[in-house]
Amino acid sequence: MNTEEIAKIPKSEWMPSRIPTRNALITFVPDGPTCPPAVEAAMRGHPSRWYPEPGGHRVLILYEGGSFDAETFQMVAGAWDHEDCDLCSAHIPPMTLCHVTRRGLYVALCENCYGKFVEGIAP
Repeated sequence: MNTEEIAKIPKSEWMPSRIPTRNALITFVPDGPTCPPAVEAAMRGHPSRWYPEPGGHRVLILYEGGSFDAETFQMVAGAWDHEDCDLCSAHIPPMTLCHVTRRGLYVALCENCYGKFVEGIAP
C-alpha cells in the first residue's frame, strides 16, 4: 500500500470477516523473460501468489469460477489457504477473525493492524 492509501485506513468503513479457504488455479511458470499468455489472462482481476522453485515459480491464482485453460492450469480445491494483511503481510489463516473494507479498495487487516491503525490501540 502507498502512503495515500495508508492515510485513508482510519477513515474507511470496516467490517469483521472470517475468510474461508478458496479454490485456486495452479501452474508452474519456468524462468524466462515473459509470462505465458494464459497465466497473464487468468491473473487479470484475480490475486495471484508466486512461489519460487528451482527453474521458475509455482503460481496460484484465486479461482472464483468460470472457464480456464486446462492445459495450463489445475484447479485445486482449498489451495488458496490464507490471506495476507495488507499492511504487515502477516498470514491470516482461513476463518480467523480479520477486518475488511466494506466498499471501495478492498483491504484486509489482521487484528493487530486493525487495532493499531483503525482503533488506535497499540499492540
